Amino acid sequence: MKKRLIISVLLTIGAMFSTYNLWHHESTLIFISILVLSFLLAYKIMDYVAYFKVIKNNSRIDIVFLLIFFILLCIPASHISKAMKAKGENRYLAEKAVLIKQNGLNLNYGKDFCAYFDDRFNYRYEMIRWKTIIDCSLNMNYCANKKVTFYKKENFMYRNGTWGGPAIKENKSEVLQAYAQNVNKLQQYCDNNNIRLYMLIIPRQADFFDYPLADSRKYKPDPAEEVIEYLKNNTKTNIIFPIDAMKEANKETPVYFKTDHHWTRKGAYIGYFELMKEIKKDFPNVHIVEESSLEKYYDKRVAEHWYSKFSNGQTFHHLGLPKSYAKKILDTSYLYYKNPNRDKLKTNVKFAPIPEIGKSEKADNQFYYPDGLDKKIMVLGNSFGGGLVEFLPYSFKYTARYYDNDRNMYLETYQEVFKQYKPDILVINIHSAYIKKFLNLFPNKYRQLKD
Repeated sequence: MKKRLIISVLLTIGAMFSTYNLWHHESTLIFISILVLSFLLAYKIMDYVAYFKVIKNNSRIDIVFLLIFFILLCIPASHISKAMKAKGENRYLAEKAVLIKQNGLNLNYGKDFCAYFDDRFNYRYEMIRWKTIIDCSLNMNYCANKKVTFYKKENFMYRNGTWGGPAIKENKSEVLQAYAQNVNKLQQYCDNNNIRLYMLIIPRQADFFDYPLADSRKYKPDPAEEVIEYLKNNTKTNIIFPIDAMKEANKETPVYFKTDHHWTRKGAYIGYFELMKEIKKDFPNVHIVEESSLEKYYDKRVAEHWYSKFSNGQTFHHLGLPKSYAKKILDTSYLYYKNPNRDKLKTNVKFAPIPEIGKSEKADNQFYYPDGLDKKIMVLGNSFGGGLVEFLPYSFKYTARYYDNDRNMYLETYQEVFKQYKPDILVINIHSAYIKKFLNLFPNKYRQLKD
């Protein structure tokens, strides 16, 4: 009995050491809980060992196997990730569970801690990757994880959550009015400050690929199009939705990557050209970069933004397959451009303030081009603007682009930018899947506090 107690204490110390990264960053309650549970578990292990040895008279290999099994249970807690984002998933990890909140006891502590641990346990990424490899090896047509589906027949990957804007399930009339009210408020703000407003909404990836007939989503229209049509009919804002021009261009060369959820340079150029046709109506002297003036080349790899290096694509990365799979999958040549005036363009200049809110400051870009129209343009939106600004800065002297993904399109975030930069033109660029962020421009009951 005494020997069993001593061994149990030693096992408890070992368990506490292996789970140090978990309880060290948590509350005292977590430490006490793990301490008690570790001791009880260790004592129970010794009970099992005694049972095997004395009563069942099993071999030592059975005892060793049992000990190894219980030791392995401690491995997931042996290292808790401190990362902000999930590796390969492009999402933020669950935050630390808190037992006592400002408004009292957290009754969802168990669920919060479960989500926290599920997102951060040791070898999580490796387990997801192994599962995906096995899945892709066994399935002939599809393989998938929570983030990505890989349609193997066409070597095409699509993100599960980016089929289009969210459907309005309740209070449709009221929600549509809220969209229009926010856009009208923004339009009024721009009018009061002598700013020309344009909204460029990028159509979804699903409209440019042939999906398998088994996929019923192929036949569903993008819910965002209902919002777009409503805004066109109930606001005075210039809304550009270049789906027809992009479909026509897609017949010649892809406007979306197969292994990345962003548009290709061809898609971005079409978006730029359609936007500039509208801007030129208000600013006749502005220069539109003609595609014929650009040097063209092709590459099967992906570079989703103007500053990006070539890669296998974000969607490929999110699926979690080994890089060796890329040779089998990257079978499409994509069109890229080189502007012969690139040496005249100054990048990363600092003539406009950068908001401290959010985690995207490094993706904000500012450009100066001496031969452009002497106007200041501000581009505000999601990651698709990274392709748009490969062309836009050659039309204006001053271009400021803000990557808004982590700032949720709260207009008050950019008050200081408007005050100091004083843009002549404001372009809101957003993918149709994120059109709901228009509800965030100004405070209202449908505003989202967090993505």
